[in-house]
This record gives sequence, structure tokens and C-alpha cells, in this order.
Amino acid sequence: MQMVRAGNPGGTTAMWVRDHLGWRWRDEDFADWYPRDGRPGLSPAQPATVCVLHFLLGLSDRQAAEAVRRRIDFK
Repeated sequence: MQMVRAGNPGGTTAMWVRDHLGWRWRDEDFADWYPRDGRPGLSPAQPATVCVLHFLLGLSDRQAAEAVRRRIDFK
């Protein structure tokens, strides 16, 4: 997190969403969607945040996927 803030002192949309909306969803809210056994997956809050960013930034599906792969503030 410190590295992201150092690289983006003014912040980014992704940082704003995480700071202001990230508390609205918790992993426990999505617990019923996932099986109890098996390999753990992503935190459900991460895809929820990416969906919000996808909409806010007007990204195509491909652009959103690329942002998740390349942009540290999306992580």
C-alpha cells in the first residue's frame, strides 16, 4: 500500500474506491457463494471492487482484465 501511495501521491480512482467503498463488502458477505472445501480462491471483495472500477472508468472487459494484471492500484 505504501508503494502505491508513493507512486500516486494524488491517488487514483481505484484507490478512492477502495478507501471509500471497500468497507461496504466483507468476505463474510459472500461466504454462501463458495464451497467450504477445496482450494481457497480470491477474496470476494476483490472482484466486487474491480466490477465497480470497471463501471466507473468505462472500461471494456478486456481493459478491466488488463488493468487487474498490470496496475498495482487495482490490486
